[in-house]
Amino acid sequence: MSAPTVSRIGRYEIVGLLATGGMAEILLGRLVGPSGFERPVVVKRILPHLARVSTFVDMFVDEARIVAGIRHPNVVAVQELAHEGDELFLVMEYLEGESLGGVARRLVTHKETLDRALSAFVIAEACAGLHAAHELKDEDGMPRDLVHRDVSPQNVFVTYGGQVKLLDFGIAKAANRSTRTEAGQVKGKFAYMSPEQCLGKPLDRRSDIFALGIVLWELSTGRRLFKRGSEHLTFKAICDERILKPSEVVPDYPPVLENVVMKALSRRRDDRYQTAQEMRRELLSAARQLGTTELPEEQLSAVMHRVFAERIEEKEDMLRRFHVGSAPTKIPVAEADEDVDLPSVVEDLSTIHTSTDVAASTPKPAPRRFLAPLVAAALAAGVAVFVVGRQVSNAPAPEPAVSLPAPVASAPPPPAASSAAPAEAATVVLRIETTPSGARVSIPGSPPTTTPAELAVPKSGEAITIELTRPGYSPRKEQVVPNMSQRLVLPLTPLPRTGPAKPQEIPKFR
Repeated sequence: MSAPTVSRIGRYEIVGLLATGGMAEILLGRLVGPSGFERPVVVKRILPHLARVSTFVDMFVDEARIVAGIRHPNVVAVQELAHEGDELFLVMEYLEGESLGGVARRLVTHKETLDRALSAFVIAEACAGLHAAHELKDEDGMPRDLVHRDVSPQNVFVTYGGQVKLLDFGIAKAANRSTRTEAGQVKGKFAYMSPEQCLGKPLDRRSDIFALGIVLWELSTGRRLFKRGSEHLTFKAICDERILKPSEVVPDYPPVLENVVMKALSRRRDDRYQTAQEMRRELLSAARQLGTTELPEEQLSAVMHRVFAERIEEKEDMLRRFHVGSAPTKIPVAEADEDVDLPSVVEDLSTIHTSTDVAASTPKPAPRRFLAPLVAAALAAGVAVFVVGRQVSNAPAPEPAVSLPAPVASAPPPPAASSAAPAEAATVVLRIETTPSGARVSIPGSPPTTTPAELAVPKSGEAITIELTRPGYSPRKEQVVPNMSQRLVLPLTPLPRTGPAKPQEIPKFR
């Protein structure tokens, strides 16, 4: 029986597919050298149908340049950016461990939360990596003003040895990167955005600090803080609702750690920690007061080996076969317990006594006016507001849309007082745009048209389905609740180009 064929990219043998996202696929690779030398690596390769699209190529190269410039033990190391023919790829260190999201989910299955002192240590280590990124300078010694914009449990990695690494600068924003993000664009994971990020405002490093505050709140309580049933409700929770103190959910929560959490979660940027390094110092102080040992990495490693014993054995078996030189036939899934989620804090609200006294830094909720006055200027200027999402699938995932109130004109003079209140509008206007434009749009009860389009639809609290089709692009369906006039920007995903030769199939995780 002949040996299995192993595909190659440049100097690297490709032995497994880790994940596929909207822009790139993540591969497990092997670098083989003389005298039996070999080393596992992670290869991030831009998807073939995007390899000739300059915008995506520039974004990919930007990420490589940014991460390669950050040399810090708490940031994943980039080893090479190279291309072979039309294939552009990034080579990074292979890490044995789990995302912080995977750690939290596994602890949920064990009916545990991470020890508070260890939670403080993990986020302090993430702060160290984040501060290194924020302080990055260009070749001329000028600050890059880098903002990660996607700090979340999925992008904080914990090795089985107890090390913490910051991952994925794919949507990071630097002042001098070649691909620009327009003012008003919203990128990142909804439930881990800062208020200013939700509103499409200009960002600085303090936005990442708010996101780390969310991660710390959730890791140390075992609850989701802002996640709600829809993106709109999640945005509203971040921007308007009172932020619960951890002790309102977990009565024995230590005040020394709660003070750090709530300062990081201040809605006013000036009230937060101004640098991640400042937050790190207070976290390490809190960890010491909570009784952490001088060797927190060993403590964290012990937890990882206890709760991931089967995963570690499975990965070690994979690496044993990896070193033999044959392509693995079974590779562990990339994320542990993907079907598990932390319970949302809203599940606890009925049992929490909510005080009428709200901190001065917390704005009062204004549900009917949510976001309208704050995004009107950006929307009126024609700014596209959308989200780049990370979704693991077998095909590039379309980017989810954000539904925001439509542009508003300057207010006319108030009408004379009348005893009769004006009747509520029976219809609302949906402005639908696609990238690229020219897509056929279908909505129940309206004749088909092409984008950009403005459609009047009956006002309702029930979701309706928008269907989009365009030659050369995957069809897209989007649900929206037409309870207000709003503008939607819906990116379309190009269909893969078909060529005469079938590309070599790469073994996937089972």
